Amino acid sequence: MEWIEILKCPITGKDVRALEPHEIETLNSKVAAGAVWQADGKVFSTPLTKGLITSDGAYIYPIINEIVLLLKDLAVVDSQDKLLRETISADKQLVKNFYDEKGWTANEKGDYEDAVIFEDLRDVSKEYIKKCHDRVRRFLNPSGTYMLDAASGALQFPDYLQYSDNYKYRICVDFSFTALSEAKRKLGDKGICVLCDMTNMPFKDGKIDGFISLNTIYHIPKDEQVTAMKELYRVLAAKGKGVIVYEWFKHSPWMNVGLFPFRAVVFTKNRLKEAFNKVAGKGAPKKMLYFHAHPYEYFRKNLPFAFQLKVWRSISVPFMKYYIHAPLFGKQILNWLYNKEEREPEKCGLKGEYPIFVFEK
Repeated sequence: MEWIEILKCPITGKDVRALEPHEIETLNSKVAAGAVWQADGKVFSTPLTKGLITSDGAYIYPIINEIVLLLKDLAVVDSQDKLLRETISADKQLVKNFYDEKGWTANEKGDYEDAVIFEDLRDVSKEYIKKCHDRVRRFLNPSGTYMLDAASGALQFPDYLQYSDNYKYRICVDFSFTALSEAKRKLGDKGICVLCDMTNMPFKDGKIDGFISLNTIYHIPKDEQVTAMKELYRVLAAKGKGVIVYEWFKHSPWMNVGLFPFRAVVFTKNRLKEAFNKVAGKGAPKKMLYFHAHPYEYFRKNLPFAFQLKVWRSISVPFMKYYIHAPLFGKQILNWLYNKEEREPEKCGLKGEYPIFVFEK
């Protein structure tokens, strides 16, 4: 596994190597005796067949079903004085739970729940969406050794596979074990699947030839989104290129105008529902998934390196579902819009819904 040399311990930053057979045997004996813990304090009870160990022997990271567990709190230790007693934040746990329990389950059509909830899967929109997916590739180097996909999810659209066609490896990182299992199934030996935190990447500096992060950064806690972007830039190799697809949401002036009447109705319905629940003694409904969108100025002020802003898609999924319909010349409207985006990518990226951040070292 040549790719181990680009990894590092997310706790200490030290190098890692593969466990030797005799080390696995010794570890499993301790597991059977109940003398092994995860770094968050939970007893570790799963016998291992593969794993990584830090160069100083302090921490072990399991490899389960070919997925490398490189989250700090999932590190395995054989002494309680090494426990971190740290857990991921409630907002990150919310994202992890959604995608492990719901987001990456597929219906009878093969569509993942994430796409059913958050995408427009209608025939009228397919051509436009595919052409927007294709845009990502033009901002990446055409080939290389390592392409990082953060967070990859389950690689839910076939179009996503094209980005790493001419790379030796596609490194998929995600919070969800379920997502990574799906990604590994689709990529086979080309896929390196790592369970980790995007705000604390377990990769050495300058080892990645290209990266993508599609519709993910806004699910990271608002005060850590810049940290995640800095991590992606840190691991990028010299002359490497990276792409982040973001969402402006209510910071998109075009969508604010186009969706104003619908948002007004939703706002009124939600306020009435909250009032009813309060009178009925019901608590607030549980959040399904954390989301926070910063405006463009926030990133311009806080990112310490240069980037270009382009367009991925100008219009949001709700806008498409409200206004774009086949009998009302939907395909023709989307074709006109795509051509406008091609002519004015910076303007559409700034004013529309989904921008592309382009990075180059």
